[in-house]
Amino acid sequence: MSSGTTAQDKTWHNKEQGAEAQYIKEREKEQFAQLRSQSDAENKKTEENENKAIAKDKERDFEGGYGGQEDLEDRYATTSGEH
Repeated sequence: MSSGTTAQDKTWHNKEQGAEAQYIKEREKEQFAQLRSQSDAENKKTEENENKAIAKDKERDFEGGYGGQEDLEDRYATTSGEH
């Protein structure tokens, strides 16, 4: 077979297409694995930040005072102490 007829050979053509498809599939798997690892890392960071925020809120929930009302302002307070 000369080089001109090799390109027209259906068996050779199918083999080359299969090899290309396999290469593409392997590259996609590598890219998906990389994206998945990046996504997992970002999710872990987000989850850690949320846990820190929740822990910070819980610390405020258990402070002493008058039933957690220490942050509320007294709307009825006057300078003379009358209500």
